[in-house]
Amino acid sequence: MSYPRVLVVTNCTGEKRFKPKNKLQLSDFQDSQLLISRSKQLSEFACCAGEMYTGAQHLRLMEGLNLLREVGKEKNNNCDITIDLAIISAGYGLIDEYKMIVPYEATFNTMKGQELDEWAQFLGIHDAFEQLIADYDLIFILLSENYLRALNLPVKTNSNQTFIFLASWGSSEYIKINFSQHFVLPLSNAEAKHYGYGLVGLKGFLFKQFAQTVTQDIQLIIKLFKSPELFKEVINRLVEQKESYSVPLNLPFIDGNNKLKKQRSELSEVIPLPSIPPAANYHHGMKYFIPEWDDYVDPNFDFIQDQFTPNRIPHKDDFYAHQLFESPNYDGILVSKVVFDKSKKKQKAILQQGIHDYIRFSGEIIGDCGAFGYIKQEFPPYTTEEILDYYQQCGFNYGVSIDHLIVGKFAEKGIREKRYDLTIKNAEEFLTKHSQYGYKFTPVGAIQGWNPQTYAEAAKAYIKMGYTYLAVGGVAREKIEKIIDILLAIYPYLTPDIKLHLFGVGRLNAVPIFRHLGVTSFDSASPLRKAWLSPEANYHGVNHNVYAAIRIPQANHRNKKIKELIQFDCKSYLSNSIIYLFIITSFWKWEIIQILEQEALKVLRDFDENQAYIDLTLETVLTYNQLFVKDRLLPKYRFMYKILLEDKPWKDCDCVICQSLGVDTLIFRGNDRNRRRGFHNTYMFYKRFKALLEEMDLREFNHKKISNKSQEEMIKIA
Repeated sequence: MSYPRVLVVTNCTGEKRFKPKNKLQLSDFQDSQLLISRSKQLSEFACCAGEMYTGAQHLRLMEGLNLLREVGKEKNNNCDITIDLAIISAGYGLIDEYKMIVPYEATFNTMKGQELDEWAQFLGIHDAFEQLIADYDLIFILLSENYLRALNLPVKTNSNQTFIFLASWGSSEYIKINFSQHFVLPLSNAEAKHYGYGLVGLKGFLFKQFAQTVTQDIQLIIKLFKSPELFKEVINRLVEQKESYSVPLNLPFIDGNNKLKKQRSELSEVIPLPSIPPAANYHHGMKYFIPEWDDYVDPNFDFIQDQFTPNRIPHKDDFYAHQLFESPNYDGILVSKVVFDKSKKKQKAILQQGIHDYIRFSGEIIGDCGAFGYIKQEFPPYTTEEILDYYQQCGFNYGVSIDHLIVGKFAEKGIREKRYDLTIKNAEEFLTKHSQYGYKFTPVGAIQGWNPQTYAEAAKAYIKMGYTYLAVGGVAREKIEKIIDILLAIYPYLTPDIKLHLFGVGRLNAVPIFRHLGVTSFDSASPLRKAWLSPEANYHGVNHNVYAAIRIPQANHRNKKIKELIQFDCKSYLSNSIIYLFIITSFWKWEIIQILEQEALKVLRDFDENQAYIDLTLETVLTYNQLFVKDRLLPKYRFMYKILLEDKPWKDCDCVICQSLGVDTLIFRGNDRNRRRGFHNTYMFYKRFKALLEEMDLREFNHKKISNKSQEEMIKIA
């Protein structure tokens, strides 16, 4: 029996088998002679492409390919099934899985349009792909958006070929096939949840699920060649049968009472949109601003010795998140005056340098008064003239009028009305004087209220005053339902030229409805702060799971719990029901605590390099944890740590933090680790935020396209 010749095309991944410091860079691929010499330097790390990549998509895909190859050998008797793999590399171009390559750092994912097109042309990807597919009948394309673009479809095909695309919703414009039959399975967060796997590795996972089905019915290869839409049917059948998946989206953890619960997901169920048209200002899009609270790190911090750079000057020598990443993981930054007022030294530096130079950020910066800082005072501590001058002198792009919070006990009758009137009066004075004295920054009117009606009345008044940028305050701690009610009340007054900011609310599941109702920007420090403030959700994984970081506090006299332990002179129980250590002096206590600390750090790094088993790693870490964690909480820590170590989420992340630190990203220990983990969380948050916006824009585009087509048909009928 003749089987179709199968080709699978996938993209390279940032995660690779080897991570030498001198790995190839994009510039090395631009010069053939340089590439040869640099490759020789890295020859000890050379291996075939199929084994080099270790990202989630590639690993699942290889597992699927191996399944298909094995079943071909077992059941096809005299006729081998041809199943080949091609990889689009942003460094090497289009290569097969057996090509010997060395570690490199290059990706299409971060390239802009023209740069991407030119580099793909330089690598000859389009022509190589066209020549390659001529020898195959059934072609699977598992490419992310920018890698699909690099193919520059369409290419020459024939009517006897079948193509199956597994691609994101936003990739549709790059899928162009002539003559051949093809099927596209669009993938988004909704599909990731439906199929029970993280979006990053979903394509490889679905291919593996298909391969497992083929092991039971090899004729599926032929059926699929004739009817490619069967691919989705096969996958959905597996979901209906509740097959067990390798990495479920909802993993369990045990709380302090040892009750089984679902693991918390960073992305909850998306809130459905109301049946009203998008707000009149929808075309402005949506931006994410991150609040600035001196979140910077020592760029050369020694994680092995836990030492700062010698002679380092804090802030001057330190890096913000936008300096560590290739591009910022936010659209802008919000700086409150309460941060400015923290020290006279800081005030002087900002006034001399300007806010952009001080925080080394060239993008948009909003200044506000930081109303939570003076919430208990009867009146705000600033005058309108003072705040106007402050915004101007510091060089803010946007300045927010002086407001007074109406929350909690300050929302009681008699108090709320005074604060409400004061906020509106300040906004009117702010705009009048801004216009009168020719300040350069854009004025933003801060709105407060205690119910949807009062917020709406204030918004209506501000628009009448002449504001084109409004900001809703006092809702950071409110439930989503109340915030939506407020936005619905403001919605009718929004015009195409109005922008609307939401203070302190950054919930991914609400992004679509917020944008639909007119929110054009928001700020939130939640992803950053959770890295060290949350008891169990310190790290956002690529599969939307959140993980607890592993607590390895520094064994020094600044650690209160360890200091108490050293002073407590008695028998210490330090390991699993076997060893009792009788500690006589503080010196020996200190010595043993440091040994346990270093063993915990070492075993985690060994585990990261596949040199320690998970059970040993858990026991070693928990032995140290027993010194400062209550006994009743140890089962909870064991379970959370086990989930983390089984999933190894840092291995699937392509951010600069995880790539450079590995498991150290997940160690809860000191500001320079914890802040970096917060930077990673912000990276994941922003990535998902942008993906949600792309999905919304695509749906809106398709909706308008359908509406226009319907109108054209109605005109023709008329």
